[in-house]
Amino acid sequence: MEEKILEFGRLLRKGGLNVSFSQIADALRATAEVGFQFEDFYHALACTMICEKADKPLFDKMFRLFFLTLPASQHGRENGESQLVSTENTGHIIELARSAEGIGQGRGGGASPALLLVKAVQDGNYSLLNQLAQLAFKSLGNPKRKDLANLEQLIVQAKVSIGWYEAVNRLERIREKEKVNESTYSRWLECLNYLEDRIKELLEEYFVITFGQDALEEIASAANLREKEFYQLNNIEIDEIRKRITKLARKLASKYARRYRRAKHGEIDMRRTVRNALKTGGTPVCLRYRKKKLSKPEIVLLCDVSGSVAVFSEFMLQLVYTIQNRFRSVRSFLFVDRIEEVTNYFHNEDIEAALQEAFSKANFSYSGFSDFGKVFTIFATKYLNSISPKSTLIILGDARNNWRSDERDFLKQISEHVRKVLWFNPQPQSAWDTEDSIMKVYAPYCRQVFECRNLAQLGEVIEAIL
Repeated sequence: MEEKILEFGRLLRKGGLNVSFSQIADALRATAEVGFQFEDFYHALACTMICEKADKPLFDKMFRLFFLTLPASQHGRENGESQLVSTENTGHIIELARSAEGIGQGRGGGASPALLLVKAVQDGNYSLLNQLAQLAFKSLGNPKRKDLANLEQLIVQAKVSIGWYEAVNRLERIREKEKVNESTYSRWLECLNYLEDRIKELLEEYFVITFGQDALEEIASAANLREKEFYQLNNIEIDEIRKRITKLARKLASKYARRYRRAKHGEIDMRRTVRNALKTGGTPVCLRYRKKKLSKPEIVLLCDVSGSVAVFSEFMLQLVYTIQNRFRSVRSFLFVDRIEEVTNYFHNEDIEAALQEAFSKANFSYSGFSDFGKVFTIFATKYLNSISPKSTLIILGDARNNWRSDERDFLKQISEHVRKVLWFNPQPQSAWDTEDSIMKVYAPYCRQVFECRNLAQLGEVIEAIL
């Protein structure tokens, strides 16, 4: 069992939890004391390996898959079993769906499970929701090993099979017609979230039982928020990333402060050192140094806020403004096919309120499609004269220009005016210069170009501007 606990700790680290060797040692001692009865064993590991409340959902998932599901994988492969849903359950739910009543349609009018889903959500019937999740999973047949990489797409297919989107539409109409209060609507959303999470659980259990340890490793890696690409984040994960960015900002600020303290001693001041040595008979016991000042950079942010890139720009703005006291000045611009400065929104506002106000009020889009060439043209003609030549210009965007004119001469003009240009691209480097991406056109006018598609990379590239 000691080896199992060590392997479980490694799996948690792969999923993004900071499990130290001392925590694993505590877990080994705790389990030796309480034994291996399920609840005692679970609580012993949870108390020693979970440091933050936000880590518990991932811990629970990995515990379930590693200690409960994975041991069944060998048995399932030996007996040719790969299904988690019984025929009896699916047959029962299909009969319920066929007998559902639709408004104005009479009995049998609701052959789709969508009406049954509406009823389950309205009644808060979690037993029925669980059966619907099983029916959705059953509709996928036997997914292949390669399908695990597209787990979110499988979930969408499963939701379609039980009329998820039709049911959500019906619930929204009921909400408007019957003026459903917020607490009731919140309970409906909890039911829908439960159903979606249950479908995902069934799929993960299927992959672990069918394909074993390799599938479990991939599930753990996919759950690591530090490694998860920004465009793949759901709303809950976005909120968690915001919290982690705040912690990252504090860490960067303290790191910068240590750097500043080290920099207080510059080159040796020979005149002061020799003068001070007269007190000790000419022996320079204490060296004297010239004071060294560490200049603060001036930052200008150009943030593409089109599509999924907007999430990355929001994270970067949050990070920079959380540590803005480490910069001489910060100016921010949002753009899609227009550009507008939003610096004033961040002066006296809470960072979250400032972000919300900037994204809702700024006039940065006309067509909704990125036009980097037009944006560089406007920036060079309208704003460049007010930008300090000592500034570092940071462009946040995927360089997808929708086959419009690149206007590279204006970016060249900008790069010659400022101290340096850095480009942070939230797309994988393998996707650069494909389709309408023109990263290779703009790269020559940048001091450095960074791939920045997850939290881990964001933490690394931000140090380039400190």
